[in-house]
Amino acid sequence: MTATAKLTKLVSDLKSQFGDDSVMFANEIPLEPPISSGSLALDFAIGHGGFPSDRVIELAGEEGCGKTTLSLLAATRFLDAQPERGALIMDLEHKLSQDWVRTLVGDDRMERLIYVQPDHIEQATNIFRQAVTSGQVCIAVLDSIGGAPTIRRNDNAEVASYGGNSLGVGEFARTAAALSSKYRCLTIGINQTRADMEGYHRMNTPGGKAWKHAVILRIQLKRSTRETVELTLNGEKITVGHAVYAKVVKNQLNAPGRTAMWWFYNVPTEDFGFGVDTLDEIVRLGILTKVISQSGGWYTHPALPADKKGDNKVNGLTSLKKLIYADEVLKQTLVSEILTRLEDHASEVAPISDPEDPIEEAMA
Repeated sequence: MTATAKLTKLVSDLKSQFGDDSVMFANEIPLEPPISSGSLALDFAIGHGGFPSDRVIELAGEEGCGKTTLSLLAATRFLDAQPERGALIMDLEHKLSQDWVRTLVGDDRMERLIYVQPDHIEQATNIFRQAVTSGQVCIAVLDSIGGAPTIRRNDNAEVASYGGNSLGVGEFARTAAALSSKYRCLTIGINQTRADMEGYHRMNTPGGKAWKHAVILRIQLKRSTRETVELTLNGEKITVGHAVYAKVVKNQLNAPGRTAMWWFYNVPTEDFGFGVDTLDEIVRLGILTKVISQSGGWYTHPALPADKKGDNKVNGLTSLKKLIYADEVLKQTLVSEILTRLEDHASEVAPISDPEDPIEEAMA
């Protein structure tokens, strides 16, 4: 028996004992496609074309920067890409409402989204393990690392166990790292940033070192206080949107340190919609990469409808966005062409800097 035949038999025996997903030859390791984060600039900054389908990542930032919203919008894309599977939302902060989730994921996806309210991080770990090993979950969101209570603090709140949160999160991290890859599930851990009291401007987050080691992407989100959109609704002027900057602090898929930007709307409006403004990104990056030609108020691209003179152009930014919104083929054509040209405009789309530098420097 040749060496190859012996190895083939060994692998066959191991598969029989431990399962097909546990043992394989190196050339059989699954190549899972990425799924868009929802932002073209962030997809480029990650360098993988989007979020990985089978790893653990972290979205961290201050309150109100859109971490949970970005995660739930990512869940909609995973559900659309894998219609035979579901999503798992573990709400450790017990703050999500049905109406808000419905606004984000849509009526048609609600019955494929499993929502749980764990009492503590240990219970969340057990729920995660059972759900993911079933093979029926394509994305799991833990909200949040910093707000995770733990049974290690005992029934008596006055009897604290120092490091309880980190120990519980560490166990979840090890479980998630092992199971996410094997069962093809993206796990998103939402986390909070804390002030760096040591003065090194590093991204400080709770959860301990085990969590930071388990994730392959650590993305810091920060909302701009200068770049905002205000509208008058019901006679009252309110802020409906703002620019968001996202720095890829840790990246095991490509070089770390890139900072992406997009517009984010937390109040649904007819003018701007809700969530990540993908139409703005397509137009803005399309013009930047010259996929879309601009001359004054006219925008030209071969895939645009021809006018009476046979020219493929449209007048006005609003008209261009309406055409893109209404035509999925046009939208995907533009996105595909933009993605092929972003590398030539890397410093403008997602500038790279030292991952340890504060995100404010990239925002300047």
